[in-house]
Amino acid sequence: MARTNILNAGDYYGAGAGVDQYGSAAAGKVIPALFSKKVLRNFYKDTFYNDICNTDYEGEIKGQGDTVYIRATPELTVGTYKIGTNISYEVPTDAALQLDIDRAKYLAFKIDDIDKAQSDLALVNMWAADAAHQLRISVDSEVLTYMTGTAHASNLGTTAGAISGNINLGTTGSAVQITSTNAVDKIVEMGQVLDEQNIPSENRWIVAPAWFCALLKLGDLKRADITGDGTGVIRSGLVGQVDRFMIYQSNNLPTASDTGTKYYIYAGTKEATTFASQITKTETLRIQDNFGEYWRTLMVYGRKVVQPAALTELYCYK
Repeated sequence: MARTNILNAGDYYGAGAGVDQYGSAAAGKVIPALFSKKVLRNFYKDTFYNDICNTDYEGEIKGQGDTVYIRATPELTVGTYKIGTNISYEVPTDAALQLDIDRAKYLAFKIDDIDKAQSDLALVNMWAADAAHQLRISVDSEVLTYMTGTAHASNLGTTAGAISGNINLGTTGSAVQITSTNAVDKIVEMGQVLDEQNIPSENRWIVAPAWFCALLKLGDLKRADITGDGTGVIRSGLVGQVDRFMIYQSNNLPTASDTGTKYYIYAGTKEATTFASQITKTETLRIQDNFGEYWRTLMVYGRKVVQPAALTELYCYK
């Protein structure tokens, strides 16, 4: 919400410009401007990075350091044994992944002491709440954009599927057209892609734009037996869960200009991407040159796809 100068001479006095707000020249012409205590509510984009990312390593960097090295479990090779033959011993090794806390977002505003004292609204609380929402939206959008192209090579493109290799999830220049008749099919295929990577069925999610969710509701999802919902999504208004995926509707997903607007839709489990925030700081400072306060908040964070096999990507259009 933009800052409103409540103490405006033209609002409080009928004498026009140049009248001192605190003088007595217009004392007999006081016609106050009334400000409603009901403030227009901002409509914020939903954010889901906390629902689709794990924070397994956040505690290790909270106190100190801006880097954490994540050790992976090495894969051992199974050998065939024959009587009288020597066996080979492996030395299990695997390169550690590096999670850098190298991203930072901030928001800042200032408030005059007079505005703060004379307003009938809790301005700081209202602006601070808006700042928190805007910060989450900015981080959510950045995390989703970062995910583009980070899935395992067998989990995206026109030949997805580590075993089948014949699932079309779209690619630049060959995006998948989504309609009400194939929207559910694509979710099922994304589930198959994860299945072929031996990814557990628990805690699977998919983040899709509003138009995709609308097509789901117009298609087979209107049938209650598809979702297990006794009323169906048309009556309940909820997208809910499809083929083990919890569906999140988001307006923060990245798009591309590829002969029209194309959308990236992601699916996976929380094990795919890790998120860690090291500093979330809010502070106020007195303004030196006039009477008022500076208010600012800082968020420092890092994100990394640590299990690409647990993430899949659909490149599509309506």
